[in-house]
Amino acid sequence: MKFSHSLQFNAVPEWSSKYIAYTTLKKLIYSLQRDNLRRRHQRVASNDLELGEVDELITSANYASTGNLDDDFSPSKVFITALDSELKKIDDFYQFQESFIFKSIDEIIIDIENFEREVDTSTILGLKANNDLKSGLRPRALSDISDVNYITATDPDTEFTQAEDFDDDDDDDDDDDGPNNGLVNYSVHIKSIDDYLKSPKSQIWNNLNESLSSNLPPQLILLSESRILLRKRIIGLYTTLSELKSYIDLNQTGFKKAAKKFDKSLNTNIKDDYLDNLPSKSYIFQPTTIQKVDDRLHSLIQLYALICNHGDDLEVAKSELSIHLREHVVWERNTIWRDMIGLERKGYAANNRNEKINDNDNNKTISNNQSIKNFNISITNPIILKLIIVSTITLILLNFSPFSDDAQKHCFALLICASLLWATEAIPLFVTSLLIPLLIVSLNVLKNDDGSLMNSVDASKFILSTMWNSVILLLLGGFTLAAALSKYHIAKLISTWILSKAGTNPSVVLLTIMAVALFASMWVSNVAAPVLCFSLIQPLLRTLPKGSKFINALILGIALASNVGGMASPIASPQNMIAIGAMDPQPSWGQWFVIALPVCVLSLLFIWLFLLITFNCNTRNTHLVPIRTIDDKFTGIQWYIIFVSTFTIFLWCIASRLTGIFGEMGIIALLPIILFFGSGLLTTEDFNNYPWNIVVLAMGGTALGKAVASSGLLSTIAVTIQHEVEGFSLFGVTLTFGLLILTMATFVSHTVAALIIIPLVSEIGNNMAEPHPRLLIMASAMLCSAAMGLPTSGFPNVTAICMTDEFGKPYLTVGTFITRGVPSSIIAYVIIVTIGYATMKLINF
Repeated sequence: MKFSHSLQFNAVPEWSSKYIAYTTLKKLIYSLQRDNLRRRHQRVASNDLELGEVDELITSANYASTGNLDDDFSPSKVFITALDSELKKIDDFYQFQESFIFKSIDEIIIDIENFEREVDTSTILGLKANNDLKSGLRPRALSDISDVNYITATDPDTEFTQAEDFDDDDDDDDDDDGPNNGLVNYSVHIKSIDDYLKSPKSQIWNNLNESLSSNLPPQLILLSESRILLRKRIIGLYTTLSELKSYIDLNQTGFKKAAKKFDKSLNTNIKDDYLDNLPSKSYIFQPTTIQKVDDRLHSLIQLYALICNHGDDLEVAKSELSIHLREHVVWERNTIWRDMIGLERKGYAANNRNEKINDNDNNKTISNNQSIKNFNISITNPIILKLIIVSTITLILLNFSPFSDDAQKHCFALLICASLLWATEAIPLFVTSLLIPLLIVSLNVLKNDDGSLMNSVDASKFILSTMWNSVILLLLGGFTLAAALSKYHIAKLISTWILSKAGTNPSVVLLTIMAVALFASMWVSNVAAPVLCFSLIQPLLRTLPKGSKFINALILGIALASNVGGMASPIASPQNMIAIGAMDPQPSWGQWFVIALPVCVLSLLFIWLFLLITFNCNTRNTHLVPIRTIDDKFTGIQWYIIFVSTFTIFLWCIASRLTGIFGEMGIIALLPIILFFGSGLLTTEDFNNYPWNIVVLAMGGTALGKAVASSGLLSTIAVTIQHEVEGFSLFGVTLTFGLLILTMATFVSHTVAALIIIPLVSEIGNNMAEPHPRLLIMASAMLCSAAMGLPTSGFPNVTAICMTDEFGKPYLTVGTFITRGVPSSIIAYVIIVTIGYATMKLINF
């Protein structure tokens, strides 16, 4: 959650305008940053177009005058003036609220002491009251206490707040000794809460409790009602004072984060000095201020314990009082997966905007909920039409098939059905994966080793057991490393440090950010790496002029580099997991790096050159602000995460030598899961935020692969294709299937293409005269990642097409992907089938 959201959710609604204007300060920072960059590259004063925006923002925020914004204008001076203006607003409001609340606490002490005197009087007159009641008389003492007007009593379920125009006149020193018209006399000297608590009359409250439970006249119940009013007033004061303490904390955090953002954006160093001077410039941030609030809160807890007869058990009193506090929304660091969920929701909202219909007289807007209720189930709905077509094709293949064997006939229909559903996305991809085991069992697809059909019980046990395997655990291990590295800012710290060394040369910056995207894809997956990198380039995007081609180069470069990075390591992409699951024996991480890293580096360099040429990125028309490194140093927790991550990756690299200890690599993946979640560094919420749709998708692909192999369909198809390519060499098969895979993966997602094609190429590789199934599987997996010609070709492309400017206009278009993505795919294809193929042959892969 961003701090601006935390501030919004935790602010007392009645005080919302009195908190630090954090969002406005951020806008001022961005405006000053743009202006500062323009001033360094433009010497003509008439071209300073952004200057008016800064001036307008300062004026609209009611900040103090900063003088004319001339050439000697200092961004630090403007920003500090804005901070001072916010500080004065906050400090004035706090002092008023504190004065009012503390005075109310003093008033309640007077009322409590008067109440105690009434209890004493009522106890003494108790016997007389019984006699008076018989004659219809009402005791004077009870009349007084029942008529007290507790104007400051507060409902414990509401806030104890005061209007801003509250009359702050002090009326506690009223020396009028005349008649009080039945009200309690407030002429006694005010005793502070601390003085009162030094000698509380706890015995009176205990006696009152006993008296009220005994057989006394009904009129004495008025004492209980007055006691309830006092209890409510204490609850109201405690609630409001707690909100006031939160007001201090939130605003102090706001000043810290605003100053830090300014330093980072404009490469200054005002944060430490400004924060150190806050106590001397304001009352609210003095150390004694928060101590006063804490002391008063503790005193209110003691008062509550006294009135409610909790004795010395302050914890019970505090627990009861805390029930009435507003739940605090915690400001915590996001994992990369939570950011991805936000992007997915944003994309869903963009694709499901309110629809307008013409209703003769006016246009009516239909919300998403209403659209669901009015869901179109006619054949004109594209989704319904797709489902009808897929179902029809599946039914036809179940009855008319090129295969004579029933199991193969049914399996072929299932294969076509799943492929069409995945390709068209008529239903969500993971739903198709869940449909696969259901159809496998119901269509009697699986066979025993002797060729007989499995019964439903054995088939269901077999197929469900295959869906949870080493590949799934490896996938979860990769997600866990990514979550820890992102939640504790390790990935961001390392990436920002690398970017800070790039300087301001556009070509170098583009190459560096693409290299960071590739490197991040290796360890946090190419699904999550684009989200991280897009957050890193936000300072650059804010300072570049609207319509700059370098913005397009940056965003597209990150997407293409993340696709290439999907080849770099076994956990870099789901298709790699699928490929590893199909290889026998599974390759070690060292073997994978030897093959993939040269391909990735060469592909990245050629794509970078291609983008530089096509987007015309040079220093003459592109001025960049330098990325400033984050000053935070690694903590013990961060070093622990780095050690566990490095140790896990090291074990994966030598997994082939550790089979006697761990067996398959999936067991090693349990180490970071246990160490991070067991220590509390990652929480259940982090686990719930994993992209489980990808996990289920991989499970469905595994189940489909087992079914196609068990039914014998895979062998039959492979033999048929083998006859067609019988005269082809291994290199010729790689070239041919490479083009087929590249084309398929361009139009469907990379993972779906791998699910469909990898089992087939594995079988073809096994049936060749010179078997090399692992080579073909490895090449296929890398080619799936190399497909990047359309916005829907992979998650990095989907993320890039969702990037919009402040007006909601997308930076990239479909045409941008076709004109740059298709050539980039061809570049990667050529490198894979040449350099990659040669490397695999060299190490006898």
